[in-house]
Amino acid sequence: MTSNLRWTTCLLIVALSAVLLGGWIMADDDDEPNDREAAIELSEFMRRKLDASSQILEGLCTEDDALIRQGTATLQELGAAEKWRVSTDPMYRQFSSDFQEIVQQLTTAAEEENYDRVALKWMDATMCCIDCHRFTRGMLIAEE
Repeated sequence: MTSNLRWTTCLLIVALSAVLLGGWIMADDDDEPNDREAAIELSEFMRRKLDASSQILEGLCTEDDALIRQGTATLQELGAAEKWRVSTDPMYRQFSSDFQEIVQQLTTAAEEENYDRVALKWMDATMCCIDCHRFTRGMLIAEE
């Protein structure tokens, strides 16, 4: 990957991360007391997802396939966890399924040390997160 393309890719990835983090931080904090513990637990769970995503970003920027694989392994583990299933809504289930498939493709690309494909799959995963979070926030607003 040329130096210019590598920096452009890293900048795009950082920008997408900022959008994802901004949407996550702006989530509604008006939970009932009983729901507050569950919200904190879910927030910590989602923070682990964001940390794993950051590992992938760092691995991409440094071409460190071990770091990329560590991040993808964490995302796979989190995607298989029961806490991941916060809704039975068909759209949410589709987002979740899409995300897990993208993470599998990301893992395969990392194993092949195909950094261009890793970067594309990482962006796909990030966009899937953004779309799902947007949908979920809309769903929560509609329930209020």
